[in-house]
Amino acid sequence: MYRITTFDGRSSCSKPIGLLTSMLRLEGNKSTFAHAFSICVVIYIIYSDISRLRTSTKLEMCFIFSNSLSLVAMLLWFLRLRSKKVEYIELIDTFENQTRFNLDNSQVYQHFTSIRKCFSFMVIIILLLYTFANIYTPIMIFRKSNDYVQLGQSLLLGLLSSICILCFQIYNQFLVESCLHIHACWFIVNEQIRLLNSTDSRLLSINQVREVRSMYSIAAVITEKMDSFLRIPIFNFFSFFILSSISVIAQVCYEPTLFGCVSLLWRLLKLTLITYNMIYAHYLSHKCFDDVYSLSHKTRSITSNNEVQLFLDRISQSDIGFSFLKISLITPTFVTSWTSTTLTIVLSLPSLL
Repeated sequence: MYRITTFDGRSSCSKPIGLLTSMLRLEGNKSTFAHAFSICVVIYIIYSDISRLRTSTKLEMCFIFSNSLSLVAMLLWFLRLRSKKVEYIELIDTFENQTRFNLDNSQVYQHFTSIRKCFSFMVIIILLLYTFANIYTPIMIFRKSNDYVQLGQSLLLGLLSSICILCFQIYNQFLVESCLHIHACWFIVNEQIRLLNSTDSRLLSINQVREVRSMYSIAAVITEKMDSFLRIPIFNFFSFFILSSISVIAQVCYEPTLFGCVSLLWRLLKLTLITYNMIYAHYLSHKCFDDVYSLSHKTRSITSNNEVQLFLDRISQSDIGFSFLKISLITPTFVTSWTSTTLTIVLSLPSLL
């Protein structure tokens, strides 16, 4: 389950899956068509949002404007993505190629399966919700007007809207899958550190410590490169979420509806899942410190102890994880600050509008 076949014919569960990741592996005309289709969908969403400006309230206009800016950023990133696909594929294969360790083990498989199931459940729920909304409204209008042409147009626009919603979920899936690959790297690093910690101190060699320290450095470099690669998507995700959530929360507070409440709940679940995966990468990288510190009390030889101390210095001086534009690491504190900012703006909306 959730396994893909790599270029060398091996079955793997640790490689990122999803439509966007598959697009990066396409070549020739298939790659051109896939990227052109994605760009056309984004352009259509921007056009449909702008066309709603004339009949929108001030709050809705703010939401549409922020949504359009987010989509423009996404479009620019899509335009660059095709030229950087080789970089992403090489980044995914770097850890296994340099360490000669297989990322597929039972812990990785269980972790990946649980996260992927949660994400798939969220996508199915939101697609069913939006599909129901896109079908229910035209049918209710048709019962009053009996206009088949208008019904057909409404259903077609509803179908396009559902496709657009699905494209956003593919974009989010790419973020989640990229985070999961970083988790797999750190799972292996932590496992090797625990094996060092369980080794008899009399049998512990300096080469063993150096090998694991080198593995830690490789995982840290891969995490930093992945953070750089996802800089725009991460910025786009948090910025769009904050601005769009302000509109949704305001509507739920001042004009509550069932669809609005469900939409708000879904946004919170999506934020929780994606943010958790970003924070968890930082947690796994920092988790190494405790086991290495415990190892420092077991080493007897001076050379081995020096290597362990170098390892501790390497960990303590590193802030590894995903960041917001390389300004702030995405940690629970970061999320708390953004949540407080969002709620403050929502509460001040009546005086702003």
